[in-house]
Amino acid sequence: MAIRIRRVLATFGWWQWLLAAVFLVALLAAVLFAASTVRYTLYWSQHRNEPIERWMPVNYVAHSYDVPPEVLWNALGLPPARPPSRDARRPLSKIATARGQTFEQVRTTLQEAIAAARAAGPPQPPPPRNNRSDRGGP
Repeated sequence: MAIRIRRVLATFGWWQWLLAAVFLVALLAAVLFAASTVRYTLYWSQHRNEPIERWMPVNYVAHSYDVPPEVLWNALGLPPARPPSRDARRPLSKIATARGQTFEQVRTTLQEAIAAARAAGPPQPPPPRNNRSDRGGP
């Protein structure tokens, strides 16, 4: 069997080797993408409701506690920051220093905002539009 495979490979032209190389690169990319997805899923399934630490950015806390990041940014009195901006990665310790507060005060503010967001429940979707009433018909 191995001799037969060697004979077939010996007859490959340059374009067949190129096609095989492209296939292997695509296969490697698919495996890496799948591994990254599995790693991301496993990480966030284990990191829910983590204690708020100094090194955490606001968006990390929002993701861990499953609340919209805007809720936490508003609680801190700051405009929402989206990745890849530097503000989105700024740790809570630096936010506390910039606000002239201690980290514990910032943590308390975030914990209160999280509790209020959870008490309010998930946001309700808008009601469906009734196209008949929009046209003035019955």
